Amino acid sequence: MIRTLSITTALACCSMASADVVLGSGDGFLIDGSVVHSSSIVIGPSYGTPLQNLNVEVRLMGLQHDFLGDLVVTLTHVESGATATIFDSVGNPPGFFGSPAVLDGSYVFNDNIYDSSSPTSGSFWAAADAAGTGVVPTAFYYATGAGSPNFVSMDAAFASDTSSGTWRLDVVDTFAAFDDGALFKWVLVLNGTPVPAPGAIVLLGFAGVLGRSRRR
Repeated sequence: MIRTLSITTALACCSMASADVVLGSGDGFLIDGSVVHSSSIVIGPSYGTPLQNLNVEVRLMGLQHDFLGDLVVTLTHVESGATATIFDSVGNPPGFFGSPAVLDGSYVFNDNIYDSSSPTSGSFWAAADAAGTGVVPTAFYYATGAGSPNFVSMDAAFASDTSSGTWRLDVVDTFAAFDDGALFKWVLVLNGTPVPAPGAIVLLGFAGVLGRSRRR
């Protein structure tokens, strides 16, 4: 578990009360069989003031798998039940097996990568197509939907949530017979604004009342 004030500066201690970034690390696992492989990160009081208006980033570190099209990866905020698909059956139109590209590296997913004027830039699907049976490049990508190359907003999926709670990564290998893999670890980066304390909201409301009273 890591707490940090920025993506590049890790702190072993100190309050997160004024921070706008929360970074947590979850354990990896072997990817074998068709069961759901899961790992959770709990964002609790030790992370300081919860954040809202989230920009969500998922880093899949040391992800290895010999057939990308077999995998389904999702992120869930357990308490709210909100879920975002990171990628699902890449290159897998009906009647086909999907992309045979190999995963061997670290892959980062963030809404900010998406550019509607150039949707193939930052596309995991386009990168897999270009790789063929080779390795998909380590890079930043945007999340895509179930069996679709279309952009899916992780930020929109968690728009009503704060950083607090349990965030669970699920990975399913849909073709159990071959092509096992592994994930070394995963990192969740939540960028947002601190949630105002209840007392601060009351004081702001009281200040507004005083301001109206003085103008009478």
